[in-house]
Amino acid sequence: MDRLTLSGMKFYSHSGLFSFEKDVGQLFEIDVDCYLDLKLATESDRISDTVNYPLLFQTVKKIMEESSFNLMERLAGEIADKALADFPIEKITVRCRKPRVPVKGFIDFAEVEIKREKKT
Repeated sequence: MDRLTLSGMKFYSHSGLFSFEKDVGQLFEIDVDCYLDLKLATESDRISDTVNYPLLFQTVKKIMEESSFNLMERLAGEIADKALADFPIEKITVRCRKPRVPVKGFIDFAEVEIKREKKT
């Protein structure tokens, strides 16, 4: 299986467990690893034979900016489900990072990574 990755996408979202996270919002970082057979695309040089990643970016952007979830797990799951449904992807890994984590201490970020496969 080949891999196409969109890494370091940044979006402002109003997701989070606490009311101030939903009210004010914050920056999230998203990585998406798409697994599919890219052999035809390597030969044809046509966008129709691969993942249209500008369109995938817009799909992730829409979920991030128009939805609000309590948990990053749910956010990552929504991205994975939508990408599997709308793109020629067999498997996907979604990483969702929240750099500003409301904890009493120092932390670089919290991250969730989920892996999903297209149901056959």
